[in-house]
Amino acid sequence: MTALRVSAVCVLALSLQLTVFVDVRVLGVAPELLAMVAILAGYFGGSQNGQVVAFGAGLLWDIYLPTHLGVSALIFAVAAHAVGSLEASLFHDSRLQRAAVVMSATVAIVLAYALSNEILGVRGLINLRLVKVAVVAGMLNGVLSLAAAPVMRWAVPAKSDRPGGAVDFSATRG
Repeated sequence: MTALRVSAVCVLALSLQLTVFVDVRVLGVAPELLAMVAILAGYFGGSQNGQVVAFGAGLLWDIYLPTHLGVSALIFAVAAHAVGSLEASLFHDSRLQRAAVVMSATVAIVLAYALSNEILGVRGLINLRLVKVAVVAGMLNGVLSLAAAPVMRWAVPAKSDRPGGAVDFSATRG
């Protein structure tokens, strides 16, 4: 059931990204909804569950991007792992703190995506507009995460308490 929930959330985020946010932009920048899904998966699911969800969301997004397949998937997985690996004492589960984490991680994802593609030979992503895009997308994701967080908490399996971070998706029900 959990895989179905996660899949539904990813498809919904992709649908909104490709329909609503094609036209709705702030300062010419759209939010990065699938990046937000990946970050929140790491936040709520921990490093192990989060990176699995994030990798899938990244692959789904990579299908529509005109760059190398798998770049978003790897970057999303690393970001989700980093967010999920942060010391639990850092998080007090406040909405403002979660929005700040989403904003910061989105900025890092956008910059890493541009840099990775530049290294792989895709030219034109690193320019003067990149910082504006990263910051505005981060701010949009931070605000939108206030509404998306309850959905992701419902969809993503909880952090694992098993030694070594082992996760058993089959044990997660309902």
